[in-house]
Amino acid sequence: MSLDQVIALQIEGSSFSLETVLRSAQMRGGFGAIHDYLKVVLIDAYAEEQRILTSQEEIQEAVTRWREANSLYQASEVTAWLNERSLSMADLAEFARTEAVKEGVRNHVAAGKVERYFAEHRTRFEAVALSQIVVNERGIARELKFKLMEGEPFWGLARTFSTEESSRLGGGYIGRKTRAQLPHAIASQAFRSAPGTIVGPLEIDKKFFVVKIEEVYPAELNADTRVRIEHLLFEDWLTSRRKEANASMPPLWAHN
Repeated sequence: MSLDQVIALQIEGSSFSLETVLRSAQMRGGFGAIHDYLKVVLIDAYAEEQRILTSQEEIQEAVTRWREANSLYQASEVTAWLNERSLSMADLAEFARTEAVKEGVRNHVAAGKVERYFAEHRTRFEAVALSQIVVNERGIARELKFKLMEGEPFWGLARTFSTEESSRLGGGYIGRKTRAQLPHAIASQAFRSAPGTIVGPLEIDKKFFVVKIEEVYPAELNADTRVRIEHLLFEDWLTSRRKEANASMPPLWAHN
């Protein structure tokens, strides 16, 4: 059966072939499934090279994580989920095996490198908690900063004047952010200021920000940071591995 005869999608009585879907994905650079499977192959090959073994307990843990992620708490729910997708328990077992192997390779790749990575990229793991007021005119921003310096509560002015709907009702609070999550103009001020400092007005994309530094979180090599670094090291390794691999995607719709 050719790909133009395989129905990949049905919507309101209209059917779309697998060939049509794949052609669209090719145009959009969206062959996610193929790229994901390439990762599986590369990880498996490395695990075999390095003799990285996985236990049945690790595979079962991967199954448990998958069930929790999909809210499948009963065996009958697992069976129904698989049947709806024309999958089997063997497919689930293979998926769990590849997830366990990936975890083992990630640990192997990151072993002994976390501390050095943290030392070289320390600022990447600093964070601040902020509140902000966003307005359309510099003069209004200046006036609001004067009011704040005179003691008016930040949250009240934010709820009254801020044009940023996503944070206005919360008194301007935008939560904990890393450097990478903030515009440069804010990050350059926030990470050298003490909690309670008001900075601004700062012009960003033709809007004017008045920002309060709520809290400063110095970089710390704790358990969460270790996990983040292990994932970053693994992704860097995987990117390099993909570049080295002699992989290609032949036209999937070619017919004999």
